[in-house]
Amino acid sequence: MQNFLDKLYGWFNDRVLRRVLRNSTYLILSNLISVFLTIFITRKLGVYNYGVLGLITSYVTNVNKLFSFRMNEVVVRYVGEAYVNQDHPKTAALIKFAAGVEAITSLFAFLFMACTARLGARFFLHDTDLTNLILFYGISIIGGLVMETANGILRVINRYRSIALVSLVQNVIVALIVFYATRMNLGLVGILSAYLIGKILLGVIPVILCLLWLPNFIGKKWWKAPLTLIDDKKAILKFTVSTNISSTINLFARDGELLWVGALLSPLAAGYYKTAMTVINMVLTPINPLIDTSYPEMNRAIIQKNWAKIRRLLRKITTISGIWTAAAFIGLLFLGKPLLFHEVNILGLSFRIFREEFLPAYDIIMILMIGYGTANVLFWNRTLLLTFSEADYATTVSFYVMLAKMFMTIVFVPRGAYYIEAILLSGYLAVSVLIMTFRGLYDLRKAEKEAAPAVTKKGKTA
Repeated sequence: MQNFLDKLYGWFNDRVLRRVLRNSTYLILSNLISVFLTIFITRKLGVYNYGVLGLITSYVTNVNKLFSFRMNEVVVRYVGEAYVNQDHPKTAALIKFAAGVEAITSLFAFLFMACTARLGARFFLHDTDLTNLILFYGISIIGGLVMETANGILRVINRYRSIALVSLVQNVIVALIVFYATRMNLGLVGILSAYLIGKILLGVIPVILCLLWLPNFIGKKWWKAPLTLIDDKKAILKFTVSTNISSTINLFARDGELLWVGALLSPLAAGYYKTAMTVINMVLTPINPLIDTSYPEMNRAIIQKNWAKIRRLLRKITTISGIWTAAAFIGLLFLGKPLLFHEVNILGLSFRIFREEFLPAYDIIMILMIGYGTANVLFWNRTLLLTFSEADYATTVSFYVMLAKMFMTIVFVPRGAYYIEAILLSGYLAVSVLIMTFRGLYDLRKAEKEAAPAVTKKGKTA
């Protein structure tokens, strides 16, 4: 027994793993508050209005993603490299470049959203009277003008605690506003207002923190660094465009799932899907932070060409995510329906998470667990490719699998059962993740072989 405990202690006594887990822990509490708040909102709105809320927020969010270049990934990849190499002038120039590009694309996204809000209300919500609510929530795009760049910077300078605190404060404020709105019977408008305020806080506070901290990390006059210091603009632009294409692919294949359901079925069906995703997010909550915290560690190891560190980190975080995901799947399979959709009595206390009207969401949950479970265990698949500058490969895989999924969605969903879209999404996730995982591991093995000393036929090191 003592030997096992010693091995377990040694397994976790890994400086890189401890840093990843510590940084991840900061984010988990905030995510848990968000999940429980979402459950509270479902109980107050009911299936249909919850579906309407999801379609409004999803439309605005996905329009923003359509123009997004995922600047947090660009910042971690390129600003992170310059910062690790202590090239502070270039670090500053790259930050200015990223912020400028994101600000311009955010303005385009807002204008596009404003011009298409009525069309979105008609096509996805089947009710043009909801146009003003789309425009109202669309203000969040302006609130997050350079949010991705700011969050990327905070990751590069290892300020995960600040990211978590911002998220935590935001979720607490949103919860208080939601509770007030429900108490005052403000309905859908009140809850949407809470969401809007929360998004603005998430967009503004990280920018303020960056402006306060950057002078200490890269110099007081960092903002004067000329863009001419960036000598690899072509590679950066290629990476940036690739991440935008990848984001757009995810928009059609995964992130815009609720919009597909709303357009091809109804807001009621969208309510079932959003409920299912609420439960899926509960499962993903402990693992999601690992994605953000492991990427900088992997990128740092790539820069240092420390392949053993990457392999060790991958092995350990996969074990952690695999054990958690398997336990969650088994729990949902045997206990999910009675715990989630029926009244539960424990020690004389009774409670109900979702009302029985949400019960059709259970089939969707179990189907999605297959795809999201695969992505959850191998969450680092795309991250590994990005650290090897293989963004194009990830984009290509996602694109072709997305085309197949979109074709089947248009053909089968309108005339099939309500859970058909869940089957297609789960398949998309599993197939694309497995392909990218094998390619990333192949790149890692190749890099290890190239780094190994050459051996002569006589067995001597060349």
